[in-house]
Amino acid sequence: MIFRGALAILLSIPLILSASTPLTIVAPAAPGGGWDQTARAMQRVLAAIEPGASVQVDNVPGAAGTIGLARFVQSERGNPNALLVTGLVMVSGVITSHSPVSLADATPIARLTGETEVIVVPASSSYRSMQALADAFKADPGAIAWGGGSAGGTDDLLVRLMAEQLGLPASRVNYIAFAGGGAALAAVLGGQVTAAVSGYGEFAGQIAAGELRTLAISAAARIPGIDAPTLRESGIALDLANWRAVVAPPGLSDAERDALTDRVARMARSDPWQKTLEQTGWEDTFLAGADFRQFLLAEQARIEAVLHRLAASDTAPSRRMTMSVVPMTLPITVTSLFAVVLIVFLIQRRSAPRPEPGARRPEPGVVILGAALLIQPLLFTAVGFVASSTLLFTVGSHALRGRGWRAGDSLKDIAIGLVFSSLLFLVFSRGLGVSLP
Repeated sequence: MIFRGALAILLSIPLILSASTPLTIVAPAAPGGGWDQTARAMQRVLAAIEPGASVQVDNVPGAAGTIGLARFVQSERGNPNALLVTGLVMVSGVITSHSPVSLADATPIARLTGETEVIVVPASSSYRSMQALADAFKADPGAIAWGGGSAGGTDDLLVRLMAEQLGLPASRVNYIAFAGGGAALAAVLGGQVTAAVSGYGEFAGQIAAGELRTLAISAAARIPGIDAPTLRESGIALDLANWRAVVAPPGLSDAERDALTDRVARMARSDPWQKTLEQTGWEDTFLAGADFRQFLLAEQARIEAVLHRLAASDTAPSRRMTMSVVPMTLPITVTSLFAVVLIVFLIQRRSAPRPEPGARRPEPGVVILGAALLIQPLLFTAVGFVASSTLLFTVGSHALRGRGWRAGDSLKDIAIGLVFSSLLFLVFSRGLGVSLP
């Protein structure tokens, strides 16, 4: 009896130590995306199965996760209580961004989940099927703005592979990269992109609420619970599955690596984790040890071959540019441009002769222009880029002129503002490949 009790205590020591030592899980993306969801799901499950466990999640977004990977490898070296969420996005991102740090610099722990990609449009979109969207994409690639995760990631890769299937060069794809699934979701709901691509779990809530329409999934066959055809059913011979995993920092001993792997394995086998998979629609693809290390090597070779094939088939002059933006990037950019114009006007007015005593002072006009600058980002999505920018220019010119309203002046201001705004629209939409309302 005493022997059994002592043995039970010895076997429980690893659990006690793991629960008492804080664990940091790094999500190398902004909140709301698949990596962040995975990290926070792990946090909840570990807290449930390890009473007293301390688990924190850190978000380090940027460059398809390679910024978070680089910081993780450098700052957490030798730390047996740190994990980084990774996946197919990072494998592709490391290659496309020529990152000096790769997953080979980390310690492989385990693959956790798999997830199909989903293509959605706003519920109000005129595109009722994937076939209709594909036809429009093929007819005028630049007119279809695709939103998704980091440039070079799974979402971007899926769109480029679709373009290949439709006979289009990758340079014709108008893809807008966002820092996380939350930003991409806001963009498609706000009409800043035509369609969005991401893991199903990131859009599931809005799909269920009827705010988004699912056009297709990237799975090889239909998935129970997801009311959408596959890309193959829509005439696009393509399927692509995303996967997510965790790695540890470099510099761990074999014992530390094995202890961390065992901890993740216990989590993956637990009932709370299995319920999480069911709720999110994630597939259980757990793989650890040497098999997982071999899988990472195979994935790197596979994705590198795909990217090289796409680059080799793209003989058109490169006009494609991906931009990491958030929903308010463009209105803020335009507001900043007009702010520069305001500063120039103020400098010119300051150098002008002082007005006669009793003459009207321009300060109220400056206040009006300041208010217009604040309102412009709100009008951006409501009435469109050109209209909101023209209105701002007209109000600003009138305010800075500092005299009563005159029809001739206002018509001139509207004309100049319209030309200026239209030129900016062409620069953003055609030159930079960014979709504007």
